Amino acid sequence: MDQVVVKPKVGAVLFDCDGVLVDTENLGNVVLVKLLNEYGCPVTEDMAHQLFMGGTLSMIGPKMHEMYGVTLPDNWTDECYARTFESLRNDMEPFERVDDILDMLDVANVPFAIGSNGPHNKMDVSLGKVGLLRRFTGRICSARDVPNAKPAPDVYHLAASRVGVDIHDCVVIDDSISGVRAGVASGAITIGLIGETPGNLLLENGAHYIANDHHDLYDLLQSWL
Repeated sequence: MDQVVVKPKVGAVLFDCDGVLVDTENLGNVVLVKLLNEYGCPVTEDMAHQLFMGGTLSMIGPKMHEMYGVTLPDNWTDECYARTFESLRNDMEPFERVDDILDMLDVANVPFAIGSNGPHNKMDVSLGKVGLLRRFTGRICSARDVPNAKPAPDVYHLAASRVGVDIHDCVVIDDSISGVRAGVASGAITIGLIGETPGNLLLENGAHYIANDHHDLYDLLQSWL
């Protein structure tokens, strides 16, 4: 007897922001590494990706002290954000097919929201740069809005509440290990989008499905609608 394949229910789609909706990961990483090098921390871009991707800037200071004995200035995050915002305004390019994915969800009457570890002011810049900010009005959730950042599921629970859909009927899309863990812990069906993090690591950390790129993501979601 042929196996019956049950499609996941797509009551809403909850997107991570950086690396999923906007191509910020590499730009932000270059800025971060340059700044940390200036402070005397000899990190490389590969190291920064492995240590901090999907996290928050608040975790970096203690790590630099642990690894190099360097105490970062109290205002170092302000400087990092200022340089990052300038880079995003000048150099960021949109991902292919993101608008197509959102259009497809609109046609299917599937609401969508953002659950990100990034702060609102960074998302305002990055989403505004690629013309996506208006599409998420009132549905942009940051780790600053909840008690615990990813890998805790708090921000995805908040995002689900913003669209009025039970989290178990939502699909989460994230590209980092901490984000995939957050999606799975929330109770949502979780898609790991391959970017800087290899697919095998996303699967090892609980991703239910893998999308190789945004074209693959479009096809996967389309097959479920």
